[in-house]
Amino acid sequence: MTSTVTLAEVIACIRDSQGIKEAKPISEATLLERDLGITGDDGSELLEELQKRFGVSFTGADGTLREAFGLEEDEYLFHSEGMSLFLMIANLFGFSIEKVKPLSVAQLHHVILEKRKTGGDRTKAV
Repeated sequence: MTSTVTLAEVIACIRDSQGIKEAKPISEATLLERDLGITGDDGSELLEELQKRFGVSFTGADGTLREAFGLEEDEYLFHSEGMSLFLMIANLFGFSIEKVKPLSVAQLHHVILEKRKTGGDRTKAV
């Protein structure tokens, strides 16, 4: 792929996909889940939209996102939808039942650039 994807384009895609207004600041340091509240199915939908818009696939040879995002075996990018009261209280006190790797806009941008550079295009299954 010849054209590069800018950070501004990734931010615009996040805003479009998630309905985030321009008044909400988003920078490269913004964390998708903590700062923007993107979690569960919304996170999955965002990743699908980014793949479509920028012509990449985040899916690795094993059919997961682990390779692209450097995830451990029991680690995820987003919490599950509809966290129970117990999980919310545990998170409030710094305990995490689900092992979630924080994902910043800059990290997401970097993965997109790497996938475009290495040919991680849409020829693979998503």
